This record gives sequence, C-alpha cells and structure tokens, in this order.
Amino acid sequence: MAEPILKVSDINVYYGSIHAIKGVSFEVYEGEVVTLIGANGAGKSTTLNTISGLLHPSSGGISFFGEDLLRVPPHKIVERGLAQVPEGRRIFLHMTVKENLEMGAYTREARGASGVGEDIEKVYGLFPRLKERKRQQAGTLSGGEQQMLAMGRALMSRPKLLMLDEPSMGLAPILVEQIFDIIGDLHRGGATILLVEQNARMALSVASRGYVLETGKVVTTGTGEELLASPAIKKAYLGG
Repeated sequence: MAEPILKVSDINVYYGSIHAIKGVSFEVYEGEVVTLIGANGAGKSTTLNTISGLLHPSSGGISFFGEDLLRVPPHKIVERGLAQVPEGRRIFLHMTVKENLEMGAYTREARGASGVGEDIEKVYGLFPRLKERKRQQAGTLSGGEQQMLAMGRALMSRPKLLMLDEPSMGLAPILVEQIFDIIGDLHRGGATILLVEQNARMALSVASRGYVLETGKVVTTGTGEELLASPAIKKAYLGG
C-alpha cells in the first residue's frame, strides 16, 4: 500500500498552560480530500497551524513525503509543497487581484521556476470572477471573491497538499455551495486537500475521509459517507 504524503503522529500542542491538542494522529494519502470537523474550539485550526510550522508541538511528529517537518520554518514548508489558505483569508487588501496571485508564486520565483503566467490563467479558469476583477484592489472584493482569491493564491505555489481553514466562514449559502463545488473540481483534477470546516455537512459531502475532533482529541474517524450516515454525527453536527 502507498505511504501517506502527510502523517501526523500523536502531537500535543499547548497555548501557555492550556492543552489545546491532545495526542492527535491522522494521515492524508495522495489524491484524497480529508476533513477535520468539530465544534468551534475543538482544535481544528490549531492542528493546521502546527502542520504549517506556525505553532510547535511539545511532543509528537509530523512528516510530509517522509521528511520531518518539525524544525522546518514555515516558508520552507511552503517550498516543499504544502500551502495553507488561512482562516479569515488574509489576502493583501491594497494589492490588485493579479498582484495577490503573483505573490502566491513567490517561493517558486525565488527558486527560478517558470510558468507563473500560465498558472494565473489556470486560476482564472477555475475562478472566472477573479479574471473579471484582476485589476481591482483585493480589498474591494466581496467576501466570496476574497475567499476565491485566497484559494487561487495558494494554488499559485503549485502545492502537493492544499490546506483549507474554514473556507465557508462568513459566506452566504449560495457562495458556500460555489466554494465547495470548486473544492470538488480541484479534487477531481487530482488535488490532495486537507479541509478544516465547521459546516460538517458540506465538508463530509466532498471528503474521502473525515476525523472528528472534540476538545483537542480525535474521537471518531471514517469515510465521508460513513460519518454523514452516523446517527451520533448527525445529532452532534448535522442538526439531525
């Protein structure tokens, strides 16, 4: 059997004296969409930020394509092919849409990689609204357009694993559907995605597998279909 591209092994993370992540372990295989679901404060975003190198675990291990990530600085983690779309989008508000996309390719350009223009066109193909607004300042975009831009900017680094942190947060239901349609398109195109999302129904509908976090621990795991059908999950997270 193939090895997982991302392996998180028994990590523990503290904020001061608060034990935020308690022995979390999971794996992501190439071509999968894996989702972490759970209530607000369950530790989902903390887990992503630890994988990205923004937080450091007190114990446990994280490997990406078999290489230890624990002492690798965040910008080097991006260079290795792991890109995160942060919660709250964090785009460059005073830059144009096109300039934001170019910034997404920064680590590639530092290595002398080519094809940036072609990749911008691919992003415009996925997000036609961004092409229409390519000369607009990013701060003037709607919330949904800003989320599309944040995803497009991450794709510009040509990630081997795309991590999405709460992509539906604050969006109207019709835009949430659009964002999840795009996640499905990326998956069908061969992308590997780790998705953190409070909208459990939408997340599980696109997920190959899911892990349920409660107060910093993994309490349940299964395929997206299994978790959607689980009476306990329906009751706790799906309003069923």
